[in-house]
Amino acid sequence: MASTKHFINDPTHLVLTALHSLTLTNPSLSVDLDNKTVFRTSTDPSTVSLISGGGSGHEPAFSSFVGKGLLTAAVAGTIFASPSAEQIRNAILHRVGGGRRAGVLVVVMNYTGDILNFGMGVEKARAQGMHVEMVVVADDAGVGRAKGGKVGRRGIAGTCLVLKIAGALAEGGASLKDCARVARLVADNIVSVGSSLSHVHVPGRSGAVEDEMAQDEIEIGMGIHNEPGSERAKASLPELVKKMLAQMLDPRDKDRNFLNVSNEDKTVLLVNNLGGVSVLELGGITNEVVRQLKDTYGIEPVRILAGTYMTSLNGMGFSISLLKLQDTELGHGKSMLELLDSPAEANGWSAAVQTGTWEAKSTPSAPKEISTQEEEAKPTNLRSKFHNLGLRNCADVSGSRLRLRAEGFRDCTEATHRRRTRHYELRHNCRRR
Repeated sequence: MASTKHFINDPTHLVLTALHSLTLTNPSLSVDLDNKTVFRTSTDPSTVSLISGGGSGHEPAFSSFVGKGLLTAAVAGTIFASPSAEQIRNAILHRVGGGRRAGVLVVVMNYTGDILNFGMGVEKARAQGMHVEMVVVADDAGVGRAKGGKVGRRGIAGTCLVLKIAGALAEGGASLKDCARVARLVADNIVSVGSSLSHVHVPGRSGAVEDEMAQDEIEIGMGIHNEPGSERAKASLPELVKKMLAQMLDPRDKDRNFLNVSNEDKTVLLVNNLGGVSVLELGGITNEVVRQLKDTYGIEPVRILAGTYMTSLNGMGFSISLLKLQDTELGHGKSMLELLDSPAEANGWSAAVQTGTWEAKSTPSAPKEISTQEEEAKPTNLRSKFHNLGLRNCADVSGSRLRLRAEGFRDCTEATHRRRTRHYELRHNCRRR
């Protein structure tokens, strides 16, 4: 069951204070609370600006991705609701676009409200002379071709990889044309799917969560706004991961086969926490996903990211994203992998392992399993320790404790301390004589 308890129940106060907090934890940021926009205070006007955003409730995406090497600004709506076109126009023109010669790239997820409002904001900025490109990410394989229709698939956590790669490219001085082209190339080569144990409760809304699942049910393919998935099932973790990977990778599923990935392709894996899964459990989930990718599909990702990147408030679920690496045609230092590994000064980007560490990795040997019987049969040196102390058995130990207590000592440590003190006093007195 989803919890309906929150520390902050006023959704407006919650969003505004959360946005303001980012300026406290990253001194390079500023916030325009009237327009719910977090932006970098100072940037190089000769580089492309990268803007993203959407409804609040998906943190760290998008506001916590603002920082050097990632986003220039993020525009937030209320919880699970798109920001307005005016907010977006204001961000482009007044928060990142003033004096900007290189232009602005806007990356948005494929939701009707976001497409309409970001699209209108972009057009208004263009009408005022700004060079703006817009890229839409739709990576969710939980929505098949038949169900998606003309609207298409939703955007989910794979968007974070698009933002990271495009942000690093923009930071490196690439043109608006190249930034937009590479962002589209990444978006076209990502497939994702999510699952959850329950729907989430939005702060400020009264009553219980609607259409809640049974205790033993899992919604496979559920969206990040409580949207229904492809099915509800009762499954163990291995069974669940098997279903999720099949939706992403099975070439026989013509409704969902959006990306062909072979064991010869280099890939990046992102296992994303939807907000409510413990770090411990996410580790177990990541292990299962990596195991099945290798055993079933022969896929061994060259990068594995696991953590909290795009949430659904405190959602009790996770998503899997797989990026098939492609040639950016931009030369050394600007491959997808190098851009992904490039450092970012953004609080929400939690991939800390550098390129050299990944490249130097060796396959770790599996830890030797020791049976309970072997462990219990292993000899100890306890007996020799007893003899070194002048003790023959446990009875002697107990007797020694009783004698210490009878002499006014609480334990062996106190007795030793007193004896050492007495020995020092005797030596000191001898020297004085």
